[in-house]
Amino acid sequence: MNLSVFKFRKNKKLKFLSEAIVFLVGVVIFAAGTGLFITPGRIAVGGFTGISIIINYFTKFPVGTIIIILNIPMFIICAKIFGIKFILKTIAGVVLSSVLIDIFSAFRPFKNELSFELCALFGGVMQGIGLGLVYLNGYTTGGTDLVIWLLKLKFPNVTTGFLLFILDSIVVTVAAIVERDAQAVLYSAIAIFSYTKVLDTILGATDRANLAFIISGRYKDLADRIMQTLDRGVTVIDSRGWFTKESKTMIMCVIDRSQIYTLRSIINEYDPSAFFILADAREVIGLGFKDIVPNNNKKK
Repeated sequence: MNLSVFKFRKNKKLKFLSEAIVFLVGVVIFAAGTGLFITPGRIAVGGFTGISIIINYFTKFPVGTIIIILNIPMFIICAKIFGIKFILKTIAGVVLSSVLIDIFSAFRPFKNELSFELCALFGGVMQGIGLGLVYLNGYTTGGTDLVIWLLKLKFPNVTTGFLLFILDSIVVTVAAIVERDAQAVLYSAIAIFSYTKVLDTILGATDRANLAFIISGRYKDLADRIMQTLDRGVTVIDSRGWFTKESKTMIMCVIDRSQIYTLRSIINEYDPSAFFILADAREVIGLGFKDIVPNNNKKK
């Protein structure tokens, strides 16, 4: 066997192993935060977890099991649109995190010892740490992530943050009505604020997007796959390498931070030897990002 091929396969296995370990650690931390703090405090943090807590309030059915059931229709829809391979990591994240949530919920060692405020704070922080580790390597815990993927196909101009805010607000409002407790909204706000801040810190997230430059002989295949999978526009630029004096074709595209791992996977699949540059974009204005003037209404 060629030595370079052997090294490539070995590095690929080590990469998969390291990603799997980080994923498992992240899922355990996320599930512990949810099962030990969020679920006992009946704190609706938004998303499918919040919906499951509301359903659990009436049925006493395990929260993790409800999360899996709610995600099944989303798996089917997303598999038809994006392909089964695209959501395999999401299925793994949903199933494993949901099972662990039910396991941790069965212990509930802090149920009668911590206030709702502390449950919201520590639960939110642990969820943020766990989700950050899960997201780092392209995994997700399903739920709202899948819903937003579908909504972005219909409303490409609406930001992911705004869609997430709307969905979480609906869940939190319903939870407050069900519990008949206005303070439930405040507890939910503490948890949501905690996990979003920690998540942003781990992912290094800001309002900035990322600008990608890719030089590859398979630029046509890469451009088509990027547009199909990431739903992002691609610009193809003729360029020249001054060292070799050879003409090259370069791909330029702007992506969200959450799409970085997927883009790297696409490039590795089609051309592992491609020249790839990733830079921060301070502000991106245009289709799929922001309008040049927020809430701009043209006068007639």
